[in-house]
Amino acid sequence: MKKTLALVVTLTLLNGFTAAEAKTTNYPNTKLPMSTNMPVGSIYYDYLEKLDGLGFINSMLYGNKPYARVDMARWTMEARAKSKTKSTSPFIANMISELEQALAPEIASIENNTKAGQLKLHSISVEAVHSNSAEDNYGYKGLAGSAWQPFSTNNNGHHYGDGLNMDVYAYLSGNLSNEVAVSLSPRLGYDGDKHFKAALDEGYVASRIGIYKIEVGKQAMEWGQGASGKLALSNNARPFTMAKISSEEMPAYRGILSVLGKTRWTGFLAKGAGNRTDYGVPDYDDPYMVGVRSDFIYPNLTVGVARVGMLGGKRNSFNLSNAWNWATGKNDEEKWDNITGVDFRYRFPGMQVYGEFYGESQKYFLPKQTGYRGGLYFPRLTEDGTWDLTIEGARTGNTWYTHDTYQTGWNYHNDIMGDAMGPDAHKYYAGIKHYFNAKDTVGLHGLYQKLASWSGVEPGVKETWLSYRHKLNGSDSWSAMIGLARLEDLNYTANRNNTDKFIKLTWERSY
Repeated sequence: MKKTLALVVTLTLLNGFTAAEAKTTNYPNTKLPMSTNMPVGSIYYDYLEKLDGLGFINSMLYGNKPYARVDMARWTMEARAKSKTKSTSPFIANMISELEQALAPEIASIENNTKAGQLKLHSISVEAVHSNSAEDNYGYKGLAGSAWQPFSTNNNGHHYGDGLNMDVYAYLSGNLSNEVAVSLSPRLGYDGDKHFKAALDEGYVASRIGIYKIEVGKQAMEWGQGASGKLALSNNARPFTMAKISSEEMPAYRGILSVLGKTRWTGFLAKGAGNRTDYGVPDYDDPYMVGVRSDFIYPNLTVGVARVGMLGGKRNSFNLSNAWNWATGKNDEEKWDNITGVDFRYRFPGMQVYGEFYGESQKYFLPKQTGYRGGLYFPRLTEDGTWDLTIEGARTGNTWYTHDTYQTGWNYHNDIMGDAMGPDAHKYYAGIKHYFNAKDTVGLHGLYQKLASWSGVEPGVKETWLSYRHKLNGSDSWSAMIGLARLEDLNYTANRNNTDKFIKLTWERSY
């Protein structure tokens, strides 16, 4: 672990110093209006990953989301150009068309060198959910106040009440000037517990210094490659309010450093939850969350090296000496909890292999616990690419996401910040999709999780869901999700085996 921590810090500093010396003229994004990011969870991430898998994008995608809208615009232009040189199925043309509509301001800036656009409403959506799963929360072993709930994971900390839930979402972004941009994602909802709620899911301001992008505010992040979750950081919990700095993609170095490929660097500082001591276990409110990540991008391979730490907190003072010890990997279990590791994705013809390997905490410079994930993505099960398949499995150690000092665990406002499977768990996921034509996509998904056993409870969870999306016209689409979840061996409930039903209908208009 000490070597891994030193590697993260060394590569981060190397990237930073090299980028600081680079001429901004070598970075085309610096000549364009400041760009915000596409929100995590957007359908456009699925489109880009499909186009990448089918060979319409040569630029390797990386495991650090959200992506900048301007980068997504460049990938879309790359896919459009490639589609003109090879035969394409109607659904591919439709994906590219939808991406072009969603990223029109950025594409216009790249192609025509247009000035910064004003704040624009990009989309509005209405979501109706009927769920009977609210009573089947499962409290995690060693994570006070946190619980798993069927079909409510990886949802920015948003949980559904029993019965009918209604939500209206909007997404706006644009520029206040050429160097300052803003993004807003408000939500108005009514849940099954008969509560009205208004929230700003995301809201931040972005600017830059040279090739460094500076963002301040609230937004979701995902670090990793998994399809059903991420071990270190995911959008399972509500987004952090943070200060974030990231570099543009830096060209491959020359000489001996060329082995690093193209690189990106990201770092953030956020404040953790303030109610950690409310759950009857020793803990510290308002700890700091700190993360650093370097992505190394090659023609068919991307590798991410990341470290995220929960540090200090009220009555758990954290000073410069502690900061140095954290940066250099010295063990101090009372002052912080770390997750450090590597994730990767490699392109083979017709198949992509991806994985994550992370360690949590440390003892004698080695991780006390490990978590790992491996998966296969087949983007072209048939020659025309209308079928694809994803298969993956993941495992966490018996005290993963738990800590002797931060005893409510690796969570933010009672949701795990990484994979919702929690500690001492294993998970298997498979999903197959079929693109009927330019307008219709259907998917069948299955997931099995063996969650941590404790106090005589040995829960196994089986989830199956069917997804469908239909493009109505140039601006409107609707989607549906119908799912069943079966919780087995929940001995502490009146019903030993419960089957939960979940239905979600969504209408969305893009502008």
